[in-house]
Amino acid sequence: MVLESAVSQINDISSKSESIFLQLGNLFPSLLNQKGGTSILELEKMLSNFDAANNNSSRGEKDLFTDYGAKYNPLFDQLNEKIEDLGQLDKMIAEIKEDSEQMELIALNAMVISIKSGEKGQAFSRITENLQRLSNDMFLFSDKLSEEEAQLLNYINNLKKIFSGILDSQKALSSKGSSSTSDVNNLISNVKYPLNSINGSISSIYPPIQKAMEGLQLQDMIRQSLDHVKSCIKEVAKPNSAAPGSEDELDYVSFNISLLELACDVLKDIDNYVKKSCNIFTSNWTTVIETLDKVENSKDDFEHRFLSEYSVSSENINKKLTSIIGDFDEMMGEFNNYHTVQKDLLHTCQNITARARTIYSVFDNLRPVMSRLHHVRILQQIEVSKNDAIKSVQDSVTDMDNLIASANKSLDTMQTLLENFIQDTGSMLSTFTSSIGKDNENMIALKNTKTRFFDELKIGQGQLASIMQNFTVFPDGFQSKCVTVNQNMQELNRISSQISDFISNLKSTQKEMASRKATLMNNLNIAYWEIKNTKFAELIKHFTITAHKEAAGKIVGMSVEKGTPAGEITFF
Repeated sequence: MVLESAVSQINDISSKSESIFLQLGNLFPSLLNQKGGTSILELEKMLSNFDAANNNSSRGEKDLFTDYGAKYNPLFDQLNEKIEDLGQLDKMIAEIKEDSEQMELIALNAMVISIKSGEKGQAFSRITENLQRLSNDMFLFSDKLSEEEAQLLNYINNLKKIFSGILDSQKALSSKGSSSTSDVNNLISNVKYPLNSINGSISSIYPPIQKAMEGLQLQDMIRQSLDHVKSCIKEVAKPNSAAPGSEDELDYVSFNISLLELACDVLKDIDNYVKKSCNIFTSNWTTVIETLDKVENSKDDFEHRFLSEYSVSSENINKKLTSIIGDFDEMMGEFNNYHTVQKDLLHTCQNITARARTIYSVFDNLRPVMSRLHHVRILQQIEVSKNDAIKSVQDSVTDMDNLIASANKSLDTMQTLLENFIQDTGSMLSTFTSSIGKDNENMIALKNTKTRFFDELKIGQGQLASIMQNFTVFPDGFQSKCVTVNQNMQELNRISSQISDFISNLKSTQKEMASRKATLMNNLNIAYWEIKNTKFAELIKHFTITAHKEAAGKIVGMSVEKGTPAGEITFF
């Protein structure tokens, strides 16, 4: 073995090992850094946003739609009672109309008698003509009351139909809201378990990486030991200045044999350090590789089930989102329908109140007619009492008086009924319209919340498209760094083989020197030789590992103090 080339080989081994440990020292911390963004984290964040928005949109929905019908049923019970009151109004109107018809008929008969009385009956005839006209007015206004009442009943019936439509719209919105909430919850729950499983596998990869990193702790021992070997080889490689065959040559050869033996022992230590590092790396890195394969398989399965645009699986996230967003468009249409019906409901309530007031205004026209009827009745009585020519209509006048009194009584009852109806329905509908307004505000707020939620879904669908293009579960460069770590470990294993070969070569050189030593001792007739070279003392000063100091000291019988510092351990 050429010793000069041996120094070069040691330098090469040292340089390679230092480069390997330097790369590993940079790679391991970067592998353990979990801050890099990944597709799986983006997907988790997206689903988390979906979950929060979904819970927020459904929170107020239950309160708004729960017992909505029961909330307004009392109103319709009260309206039904008022409709019964309108039935009484019908009766009063019918009585007035009947009285009016009777009065007109009696007036007609009285006019016939007064006409037959000639000139003496003319005054009564004119009075009776006015009574006939007023009776007809009573009939017409009563008929008008009937028409207004019919329209009022029509508005009330429309109110019931509109409210029924609102309940149907509420049920549709509640159903669609519950369906969309359920669909989103199902989407999240379906994806959650496989995502958690992948995350669990990802998390399990970091502990073995951390343990594999412990193999770096021996790098300083390897570097220092290689420096010791280098020092020994350099010393052996120095040229021999001793006279051939002399004791100086014998001392030189003996010294070099011991140095080579020391170098071989140190190289064995280095080999053990390298193998120990490799074992630490390999035993843990096997777990890392297995976990990487497991994560990759889980990732592929997840992509196929949930992300692939070619997947026919019902679990495909994008297809589910498209379906949910489509249902949302239908829900928005139902919201618009609800608002339209709400406006109709409010408008109808206003019409009921207005129509009730209109009935009262029509009723007010009957009072003056009734007053004039009373006046005409009195004139009739006076004319009959002073005109013997028309004494025969006395009974008709009495009947007319009774009919007017009956009609007047009906008007009094009708007035009380209408006033109560207007007051009660006005108060009732005012409360109702106020409640409708609040419900409408709540519905608008819910619509806005739902809109924000589905905007979140649409944004998520856009993010999903980006995620689908390149679905990653580890930070950028993680897997390529793992490959580089594995390559460095293989290089470190090859260094172990190089060291073994190097030891064999040194031993061969050592044997050659041992043969020369035996020849020199035989020629000099010497049975035992103690090394006189004092360079060991200088050499030991450069050793930083205590065990190597002690081994070197024993060669020349030097005592090395126990516990001598083994040098500072530094990581490349």
